[in-house]
Amino acid sequence: MIGLLEIRRRKVQFALIAVVVTLIAYLVLMINGLGIGLNQLAGSALRNFNADAIAYSDVADLSVIRSELAQDTVARIQATQGVNASAPVGYVAANVRQASGKIKSAAFLGYDPGSIAEPKVTAGQALTAADTRGLLADKSFLKATGLKVGDTASVNLRLTTEQFTIVGEIDQGAFFFQPAVYILRDTWRELKYGPPEPGQPAASIVLLKGKGLTSLKGDGFAAVSKDVAFANIEGVAGQQSTVSSLQAFGYLIGALVIGVFFYVLTLQKIGQIGVLKALGASGFYVFRQVLAQVLAISIVGVGIAVPLAWATGKALGQLPQSVPIAFENSTFVVTSIALIVTGVVGALFSGKQVAGVDPIIALGQQQ
Repeated sequence: MIGLLEIRRRKVQFALIAVVVTLIAYLVLMINGLGIGLNQLAGSALRNFNADAIAYSDVADLSVIRSELAQDTVARIQATQGVNASAPVGYVAANVRQASGKIKSAAFLGYDPGSIAEPKVTAGQALTAADTRGLLADKSFLKATGLKVGDTASVNLRLTTEQFTIVGEIDQGAFFFQPAVYILRDTWRELKYGPPEPGQPAASIVLLKGKGLTSLKGDGFAAVSKDVAFANIEGVAGQQSTVSSLQAFGYLIGALVIGVFFYVLTLQKIGQIGVLKALGASGFYVFRQVLAQVLAISIVGVGIAVPLAWATGKALGQLPQSVPIAFENSTFVVTSIALIVTGVVGALFSGKQVAGVDPIIALGQQQ
């Protein structure tokens, strides 16, 4: 094709355009990766719950932080028709002091061993009812603190310090932008509320398995799906809207830059286009050449940006304080297609210019 032959003859000019497209594609991919990473940091532990629905206090407005369930409310939730399995879970944020003296915040989740809330242990061993001062730490927590299975962690809450032994390692992710740490539910109650007393909350939420539970409501509680629960995590809605806005601007800028580049190139070739039309080439034929150039440059740019973004994500993930960037296969596929389509849309500016070229006038300008 004439368009591809022109790329071969004007390598430097088109190489510069490819560099710009690569940078734009890289930027958009990194923004998308940041969005996924922030989502995982916000509540991947919640998404990893082995549950079909999550029940909250009906006055908590779907906030795990504000939700507190009494024992009789937990019992009513568990006895609700359609509930096949359930598990009360408690949440509290606490600080862990590292050996270096630095403080690391963690999301402490209290659960009952043997319930559907029990996380899968990847190293070490699971908690038993006797491990009242044992904990299961997410791998991100161990990486950030430098601790390992068998070490002792100093947990600070309510002006007190408790010593916990790391019994096992898990891969549950993060909760409220903090690494997840699992302890026994009775230990959680003591850690959050102090010595046992009548009337203390028994849990923050209850995990439910069964059909038709995502709109369940009852005396003192309301249940929703995990997706709805995740969307109601404090800060997630604003975070997602910000990332979506950045993505939209990235695609818009990509379309404008590609469109302007090829529009200028088209203006520079008005005379050649006029010659082609005078020889019988249709406007659509000429536009196909421009479109072939746009597709070629876009594919090359995206093809370079994808492995570059992947390598950057891997490199950032090796840092002690990991940058919250994560990629999924679908991210690369969807973003690549969207960027190529964006480039084609940008090329429509040139298409309009090509269609408007009059061969007689164009040839006359060359004299």
